[in-house]
Order: sequence, then C-alpha cells, then structure tokens
Amino acid sequence: MDTGNVIRPLILEESSNDAEALASSLRNAGFAVRYRHIEDDEDLQAALDEQGWDILLAASQVGDYRALDAITTIKRAGKDIPTIVFGPQGGGDGTAAMLKAGAVDYINEEAQEHLLLAIEREIGNLRERRAHRQCKILYAESEKRNRVLLDSSRDPVAYVHEGMHVYVNQSYLDIFGYVDREELESVPVMDMIAADEQQKFKEVLRTLGNGETPEGTLEFNLVRADGEEFQATMQFSPASVDGEPCTQVMIHQKSHDKELERELQQLRQQDLLTGLFNHQHFMEKLKETQAQAGAGASHSALLYLEPNNFKNIKDTLGIAGSDLVLADIAQLLRDNSPEDAILSRYAGTVFTVILNDTSTAEAEKQAETLRQALSDKIFEIEGKSVTTTFSIGIAPINETSTDAKQTLSHAEQACGIAKEQGANQVHTFSVEDALAVQEADKKMITLLQIALKNNRFSLQYQPIVSLHAEPGERYEVLLRMLDPDNQLVMPGEFLHTAESAGLLVDIDRWVIKNAARALLDKRKLGKELQFFIKLSSASLNDPGTLGWISKLLQAARLHGDSMVFEVTEQAAVENLSTTKNFAHGLRQLHCKFALDHVGSEALSLSYLNHLQVDFLKIDGSHIANVNNEDSQQIIQEVAELSRTKGFQTIAEHVQDPACLAVLWQHGVNFIQGYYLQQPEDDMDYDFSSGSG
Repeated sequence: MDTGNVIRPLILEESSNDAEALASSLRNAGFAVRYRHIEDDEDLQAALDEQGWDILLAASQVGDYRALDAITTIKRAGKDIPTIVFGPQGGGDGTAAMLKAGAVDYINEEAQEHLLLAIEREIGNLRERRAHRQCKILYAESEKRNRVLLDSSRDPVAYVHEGMHVYVNQSYLDIFGYVDREELESVPVMDMIAADEQQKFKEVLRTLGNGETPEGTLEFNLVRADGEEFQATMQFSPASVDGEPCTQVMIHQKSHDKELERELQQLRQQDLLTGLFNHQHFMEKLKETQAQAGAGASHSALLYLEPNNFKNIKDTLGIAGSDLVLADIAQLLRDNSPEDAILSRYAGTVFTVILNDTSTAEAEKQAETLRQALSDKIFEIEGKSVTTTFSIGIAPINETSTDAKQTLSHAEQACGIAKEQGANQVHTFSVEDALAVQEADKKMITLLQIALKNNRFSLQYQPIVSLHAEPGERYEVLLRMLDPDNQLVMPGEFLHTAESAGLLVDIDRWVIKNAARALLDKRKLGKELQFFIKLSSASLNDPGTLGWISKLLQAARLHGDSMVFEVTEQAAVENLSTTKNFAHGLRQLHCKFALDHVGSEALSLSYLNHLQVDFLKIDGSHIANVNNEDSQQIIQEVAELSRTKGFQTIAEHVQDPACLAVLWQHGVNFIQGYYLQQPEDDMDYDFSSGSG
C-alpha cells in the first residue's frame, strides 16, 4: 500500500483503546489515518455533521447500539460511506441482515489481514465512485458550456446534414418564429428559403454534397414560420455532431436589439402566468444543484407542493379566476421563501422549490412555514372568496441522490404520502419510503409481467356516438388488468410503474393485437367497427412501432382506417417532431390519428399547424364545466379550428345531457362518456338510437 494514503474512518468500538488499536493496524499497513471513535448514534450524527468520512469500521454491536443502526443513520443522511462490520465468526442470520441493510462486508474479528484487504478494496471503490461522479459533473458542465455558448449566441446557428437540420440554437428558432427545437430537427433547410431562391440554394447543397464548402457569405431571402420573408446572409463551415460530419450554418443579422434579447431570454426561462421559473429552466437548476450535491459540495432539498382541492376552485371561479389564484400562490411562495430559493411552476397546479445549502430539518421547517401561509390565505377573486390547502413532499438532495429525475420522483411520492396521511401535511421522503415504494413496484412489475405472459389483461369498450347522425360504429378501447383474485385493476394504478419498468411498449402492443382480434371477430358477424386505441409516449418514440403496426395489419388483413391511434396533447407537444413523423406514417398505413385531452395542457393550439390529425378529443374538464365561459371558449376554438383544418371533434367524459346543446351549437362531431354508456366487456351499444 502507498505511504501517505490518507483515509478518514469512523470507528465504532467499545472503547477508545480498541479504536486506537484498529487505527494502529491501519497505519502499520501503510494508511495515513485521521479517524474518529464513536460509541452511539449521537456520536455518529455529530461526526456526519462535521465533515466527510471515507468508511465506517463497526463492531457488530457496542452496548445497545448496533452496526445496523449506524448503517440506517448513514443512509438517512444521504452519505456515501461504505460500512465494514466485524464480529464473532459465523454471524449467521445477523450477517445476512447487515449485508441486506447495506454493509459491504462482514468479517471475523480475528481475521485482521482479511479486514485490511477489505478496507483497501472499499476505499478504492469509494474513490472510483467519487471520480465517476466528478467525471459526470465535468461532462455535464462541458455539455452545458457548449450548449450555453450556442444558445447565448445572438447569431442564429444550425447544424445540417444532407440538407436536413440536425441541431439549431435558440436564436435560430427565434428568427424563424418557431417555439420547439424538435419542430426543426429533421426539417429540410430548403423549407426556410424563399421559393424564388430555392434553385440558387440547391447549388449550395450540391457544393456541400461534393464535400466542398461555399466561401464567404451568401445572401438569401429566408422564410419565417408565418410565411413572412426577410433578408439575411448565410455562412457555411465544416463541423461535426456526435462524431458525424455535418455543416454549420450561421445566419448574420444586420442589427441586434440587446434589450429584446434580454426579454427573450427571460421569457424562455419564465412561466408567463406566475412569473416563476418554468418547467424546463427549473430542471436545469435542479440538475445543477444535484451535481453540486454529488460532488459533496452542498446538501439541499426539493419541495413539491400541490393543492388539495383545486378542482373546486376551478369549478367556482372558472379558468381565468383559477389562473389568478395560481398567480397569488406564486406571490405567496416568493414572500415566504428564502431569497436564494429557486421557485417554479412545475406543471399545472404543481409548484416546486429548491432550498439551497439546507439540512433536512431546516427544509421541514421551511415547508411547514409555506404550508401554514397557504392554508391561512383567503383568495379574493371578482367578489368570490376561496381557500385551499397544500400537501408538500420533501426530497433531500445529497451525495447519494443519483439524478434530478429520481429526486423529483421522490419529492412527488412524498407529496402523495402527505395526501394519504390526510392532506394539508408535510412529508419527507425517507429510506423506509424508498423501500416501501421499491417493494410495491416489485409486486406490481411482477403482476404486469404475469399479465403480459398469461393474458391477464382485458379490454373494455365505450361507444363514441355522432351528434349529427354520421354512419359507423366507433368504440374507445380501454385497458384493464386482472389481479390474482380476478378483480379489475385500473390503468392509473399500474401505468406509472409500467413506464418506469420499460413495459409500456409491450403493453401497448398487447392492446393493439387483442383489439385487432376483436375487430376480426366482429367482422365475421358482418360488423365493421372503428376502434380508438391509446398509445403511450414510449410507443410514440419507439422507432419500431409503425413497422409493427404495419405487419399486424397485413397479417390480420385489416383496413388501416379501422384503427384510430391517439396520444395525449401533452405527449404531442413535448415530442412535436416525432409526433409529426408518426402521424405521417399512420397516414401511409391509412390509419387515423387523434389527440386526446386537447385544451388541457397547451397554452395555444398553434402546435396543430404542424400536425396531420383526424380527430381532436376535447378535454373532459371543459365538458364538465360547459357552462363556464372559459370552457365554452376553448370548446369553440377547438371546434372552429377543426372545421378550418378538416378535423373532427369528440367531447370526452360527457356525464349528462345538460352539455349537449352547447356541443351541438359549436358543431362538435361526436360525444363519449358515461351519459351514453360506461365501459363494458361487450360491444352492444345501439348506435341507431343516436345520442339519447
């Protein structure tokens, strides 16, 4: 062993003399030792608060204090400190318990050489883990620097390969009037050139195709997303992305408005309704905080806040009024949070807060302050008073937190536990919670795997009926799972776990395959049906999905238009380029494409300018609030846009006939919901009876 190999062990022993004897053995083996003797949990807590330690060398039990207790304390503190336990030979069940709890080894207290070798091994492993974390941080920082350099450039920059966009920076999006980077990736550069200059640009593409780069700058009339033309110069230079050769294109503007650039930068980071950080920028901040914690530089906390009765507020005040409540909540969070806290409107009614350099105890105190302030607040909106309470989940951000997504998941799960405990509560995600979640997930994953293998899923069907006597029989296909007692398990109980286990594509294909069988069975009876089948984001992003559907249709000899594949509006907006390509592929298969929950997520319907859609399903929240002016406006906007573009509209979750007059007035094409029929195993709805 190398002299000067400094280690900082914690030693759990009966006496300081025993601890010193072990430290002397380490020094004799070549380690430079800076140790601390501990005897109980209070000693351990104090040591963990003081500085970083490399390893815990623990007698199996000291008085009433067990090595198992020490391991639990270290885990709760979020520290990466390997534990080696030594004790009497043949620990039996106790040995297994300690290894399950997280000890890296259990060694006979008489086997001195074995202990020293194990210490050397674990110190080496620890240093490799630390180096790995540091490499991840450096790599992430390098990627971020490159991205920031590109995105902070006032000149629009794009990387193209064979005339297609591979990557574009934010200025490029801004100058052409696009919102989403995915919109332009895999879109031809030719689409950005004015029609009368495209022949000229083809010469540039030929030059690039021959491996040559045009010299100097070339002037073109370019075309924005709204069709407006503008003049700019383009400069080309060789580059590479992910090791593949491509061409960098820089567009030079004649002038720059610095104030406008600052405003654009702020808008890119900000949620327009509340003024807090938006989802995207918040995730960047969370990743930065996570990286600092991973390097052992800080200990922070993430708060996940969700109101307990916001639906009632929305029903009382409408969309515009409830938006004002969200803005007031944001201000309340600002007024009651530390100055360096990072606040965001994460999604819908969910808010998140990062508390920097904060212990778990301090985070719990701050969360309680926020909870109390929110529950005490009376929101006065247009002469109406409403109140709400919040459930708050806390996830520590420490050295052992693996990544930002996991931390966010822990905070969300803690918020869920707070709700289960009666709402208006604060709950901190713990080791016990993690174990409980893991155990529940394991059981659910086993059920899902059995369901896939042994056909323990089932399908139910809900009719979709025309308001204008359009011919045809249409059903929504809905998935259920059978538990060991043959009771139906609803999708909300298993889809999240299926997603984390990577099973959604397999489940989607089970649904499609069995829906095809049901269609064939009905065809034998002389019935031609059309099925609406939900697809997950995983299937949307799986490059093999379209090919698999094509082969299924061919094997079953089914017409493509017998199946309508639907994805949620949120999935479409978040994966706009992928959705565009997917919809185009479905059209080639003669299948139909639908968007579900339209009007629930997107602030505008402008994304529909980029998609080929057959059906838009208006979100059920607007149907339930059909007498609300805001909901009526959204129904009207969706219906009018659909008429303009040749889409058809479906009002989902229709519960009673009260809304039918409004839907008819706005020209909605179809309705679906419990007013017609609840989901059933059989397809026996009498479509000749119309909508009631």
